Amino acid sequence: MLTRIELSNLGPIAALDWQLGPGINVIIGENDTGKTLLLKMLYACVRSAEAYRRGDDARTVRQILDDKLTWTFQLPTLGDLVSKAQDDPLNVRLRGRVEASDLEMDFQFTRKAKKGVGELTTNVPPIKSTSLFIPAKEVLSLIAAIKESRQAQKFGFDDPTYDLVLALERAPSRGTPPFGDARGKIEELISGRVIEKEGVWTFQRGNHHYPVAITAEGVKKIAIIDRLIVNRSLTGSSVLFVDEPESFLHPSALVRFLDILHALSKSGLQVVLATHSLTAMRKIVALSRGSDTPVPLLSLQRDQAPECFDLVQGMPPNALSRASVALYEEELGISPSSDIAIGD
Repeated sequence: MLTRIELSNLGPIAALDWQLGPGINVIIGENDTGKTLLLKMLYACVRSAEAYRRGDDARTVRQILDDKLTWTFQLPTLGDLVSKAQDDPLNVRLRGRVEASDLEMDFQFTRKAKKGVGELTTNVPPIKSTSLFIPAKEVLSLIAAIKESRQAQKFGFDDPTYDLVLALERAPSRGTPPFGDARGKIEELISGRVIEKEGVWTFQRGNHHYPVAITAEGVKKIAIIDRLIVNRSLTGSSVLFVDEPESFLHPSALVRFLDILHALSKSGLQVVLATHSLTAMRKIVALSRGSDTPVPLLSLQRDQAPECFDLVQGMPPNALSRASVALYEEELGISPSSDIAIGD
């Protein structure tokens, strides 16, 4: 579980200190404020820690992190991640808990960095879990192309996408899968599941099989969560990163998808998501009511310091609410007013 991220000079994010909670964590902000950039940085760090000393992998933490950063961001040089507005290096300080042990990862690199980090300090205990990233774009119908591109060591599909494909290809395990409540909600929502046989993916609903190419994008987005549960790629110790959960989903399906993520988080899985949707925000606020578990919200703002809130206390003023109010005023034909509440 991630507990805190401190960083500076990551693209448009000049400085950040965010404490994460054990359940759902939310990142919002306008375009080009660094939401996906931050999600991917967190993912690269977590996956590097998980890969260290796993199986017969003899690489050092530095070697794993260098490789993961390169294939996650796919930039000509890692130095391109460093803010162009500052002369200082990019600094990352990550903290977490793995069972009873602390996870620590501190590193930095400058604009001159090619494919490796500079200073690196770590404390990485053995980690059995696997964390995954659900991108905004659809992946099931592109599995063959994703694997072919990465096996040829070509940029095009990033590591979060490739890792997800490899996890999806794992065969379902015997026995009762975990996260029973969440799986029940998935079955209720899409009434089916994705099936792979000899490299061919289909969506099964009852006795009928449909090629994934003609299966609704939103259905596939939800169905892959089910697949990751039944093959035990996701466990109660995983971190699930979700970029734009609203993509391809009708608002009513989005609300139910967030019910699924909430059920997963109640069973121990940590969720970190980035959204542009006011519907998603309002639903998460509703889910947090009556909960003693914090629901941290990070609001990234262009040319301003990030703001941190706890959604348990309600929805704070934010850019999503302001955009909704502005549209309402435009529809009514009234001039913008600063007197209209933009929080709750």
